[in-house]
Amino acid sequence: MQLIVALFILTLKFIFGLTSGQYNDFTSFLNANATLAVIVDQSYMQQTGENILAHFQKILNDAVHENLKYGGINFKYFTWTGIRLKKDTLAAITIMDCDNTWEFFEDMKTPNVLVVAITNSECPRLPINQALMIPYVDRGQVFPQMILDAKVQKILNWQTAIVIMDQTLINEGGHLQESIMHESIKRNIEPISIVLYSIDDQLKGQKKRLAIREILQLFDSRSQNKQQFMIFSKFYEDIIEIAENMQMFHVGNQWLFFIFEDKRKNFDVTSVTQNLEEGANIAFALNETRSECKKSLNCTLTELSTALVSAISQMTLEEQSLYGAVSDEEWEYIRYTKQEQQHEILNYMRNYLKDHISCSSCARWRVITALTWGKNQEHQSIVHTMDISENRNKNFEFTDVGYWSPTSGFVAHELLFPHVVHHFRNITLDIVTIHNPPWQIIKKDAKGTIIEYSGIVMEIVKELSRMLNFTYKLHDANILEYDGHENGSETDRLTGALTYFIPYQVVRLVQGNKFFMAAVAATINDPDKKAFNFTTPISIQRYSFLTRKPEEVSRIYLFTAPFTLETWISLIAVIFVTAPILYLVNCSVPTLHLKVQGLCTLKSCFWYIYGGLLQQGGKYLPKADSGRLIIGVWWIVVIVLVTTYCGNLVAFLTFPRFQPGFDYLHQLFVHGDFKEELGLRNNTFFENYAAISSRLDFQKYLNHAIVYNNSLQENLEAVKIGSRINVDWRINLQLIIQNHFEKEKECTFSMSKESFLDEQIGLIIPIGSPYLDLINAQIYRLYQMGFIERWHQTNLPSMDKCNAKGVLRQITNHKVNLDDMQGCFLVLLTGFIVAGIMILGEFWHYQWHLKQITRRRLFSE
Repeated sequence: MQLIVALFILTLKFIFGLTSGQYNDFTSFLNANATLAVIVDQSYMQQTGENILAHFQKILNDAVHENLKYGGINFKYFTWTGIRLKKDTLAAITIMDCDNTWEFFEDMKTPNVLVVAITNSECPRLPINQALMIPYVDRGQVFPQMILDAKVQKILNWQTAIVIMDQTLINEGGHLQESIMHESIKRNIEPISIVLYSIDDQLKGQKKRLAIREILQLFDSRSQNKQQFMIFSKFYEDIIEIAENMQMFHVGNQWLFFIFEDKRKNFDVTSVTQNLEEGANIAFALNETRSECKKSLNCTLTELSTALVSAISQMTLEEQSLYGAVSDEEWEYIRYTKQEQQHEILNYMRNYLKDHISCSSCARWRVITALTWGKNQEHQSIVHTMDISENRNKNFEFTDVGYWSPTSGFVAHELLFPHVVHHFRNITLDIVTIHNPPWQIIKKDAKGTIIEYSGIVMEIVKELSRMLNFTYKLHDANILEYDGHENGSETDRLTGALTYFIPYQVVRLVQGNKFFMAAVAATINDPDKKAFNFTTPISIQRYSFLTRKPEEVSRIYLFTAPFTLETWISLIAVIFVTAPILYLVNCSVPTLHLKVQGLCTLKSCFWYIYGGLLQQGGKYLPKADSGRLIIGVWWIVVIVLVTTYCGNLVAFLTFPRFQPGFDYLHQLFVHGDFKEELGLRNNTFFENYAAISSRLDFQKYLNHAIVYNNSLQENLEAVKIGSRINVDWRINLQLIIQNHFEKEKECTFSMSKESFLDEQIGLIIPIGSPYLDLINAQIYRLYQMGFIERWHQTNLPSMDKCNAKGVLRQITNHKVNLDDMQGCFLVLLTGFIVAGIMILGEFWHYQWHLKQITRRRLFSE
């Protein structure tokens, strides 16, 4: 077998080139004896009052004589710690205090020497994959070293702890508190901030329970904040019972109990935790120290020496077996390097000491933890025959975390609190749901099995399963609790979905605690009166009302829109005032040659001012400075007027104007009477809220509303012609508008600007579920990451081309059409008509003038 292992190592090295480019200059055990250094600190020997070195030499010689069957060992003895070992030294056995041990370990990294250390207790353990350290721990003083090892090996990753300890244990003068709070940046040991409480272990009966309750009452049992409790007390059963009554065993808290040796034989973990409900995080450290252990340093040295010598002998045997099976060239390539030899020796020594401990280092504590999360759900599919147990923990599983000993430290194959890290540990949970688009969309096969699902709620459940590490199986409540009633045909079903009415099938199944949760979007209403719990809101839906889209204002008078009526009147008045002023200034010029004959009539001045307003100018220009000043000021006014008019005209051409509509609910009742019908969807949160609301507009709407249940009663055609107004969720109204646009290719409906009521939507959790706050925390994280908003945008309808963005897009791509230009043609037509009237007047005046001339000639003759 050893030969097969060696050949396997050879194959790995050949394939992966583990030693490629490296020269193995460390001597094999076949060619030279192993060199070991023994360092016994002189000051440490003086403190113990024993000649440790002399005893150690005899112990090593006896161990070599009895256990070294292959190879050889050379020992070098030292009594000071500041030595420099050569690279040919394989390992060093040290007996010194904690600080010198760590300093020596750091110094031995350069020559690559394996350190096997014996030191005092309450010393941070050397890295377990690089060295072997055995703290010399007296019986009854294991807690400081155990806690220190738990921190060093990351078994206990707490930052704060509430420590409850018997007064006797505190009086013994141990250094447990110092070990818990020990900090070392260099050695990567983080401190644990503690709050220490003592219990008088002489108390009995009600006084004892009262003292425990007074301590636990200092911590808010209703709070779901994470708290860590470390208990060193023989009253652990009372503490568990009282803490459970105070509801302190929730998913956020962690409890670690140390069970003393006088309780070990009678400890029944099932009985102790019988009143705990699932969701608790609880672990126990059980004392399994053997009473026959010998308390002697020499005994510990003997075991350590035997383990080291036996390891070297075993390594030599393996090298001999492998050397005989390969050539010399292959041997030089595959033989162990110094680091590989040290690694194999370290593993062999650990295994040997694990099975051959008989000295004071045989102290041993076994740690067990409870697996509680989701166990009731997980075991419901299992039929329990003759199971009449009423204990709450009947489905709990208690698993070994590992053990602790001074020799090995913590040997763990499970987390101390696995649910804190892995949550539900990939168990399968049952979840009930119903088909309710767009929240829950399920597709089933011919047998009624759900084969596909989607929707906002399903996306949230899918992400919750990933975050909380569980798988789930969906069950359709309509199949599990079939009542024979149909939900109505597809043709008369209303557009969109509501969540205020929760099917009784879902409520009944959730009340039976047969399901982990209900993947059903439900309106959060009177949560204290429900037989189940709501999660934190996953959505907030707002109520609005649907009306006919207001008619667009006619553009036939668009050319007058840039100015108000007062502005137009003022402009006309300015023209009629400026023309006479220009006429008077031109006629009042004292010098004859500066008078302009074309501006000597009031009519000519009027047409000149009017032409200037149209930026056409005139044939004549005043010659006098006074007249020119009048014209210059007028042109400045013209520039301002024309610029303002043109800019506003572009805006009015671009943005259409609509007739006044209803944008706010109170506008419906401003005039007291109204002709429109008022529609309200049945089983809405608004219907129930308005019945108890103090808002008058809510009450008026509810009193006059026609409640409808199907699309026929919804009467969208009446809304389309403007004789009806319907109230519903904003997203449902958006869906109506979108469907109508896709069908008719026009935006006929309009939605109010006001969202006058918010309806919160949540998921359903069984009453008393310990996971409510945990699920709420994960939903809050989904909100922070933007996932829920994205799922809303994906699954809920949008108004698309009928919304503000669609209108803006139409404005951006707007082309001037005949409707925009009809005002311009009206002006032209008006000009033609006025010109026609004027020319008729001119003909009439001309004829009248001819008659007057003829009459004068007749009278003159």
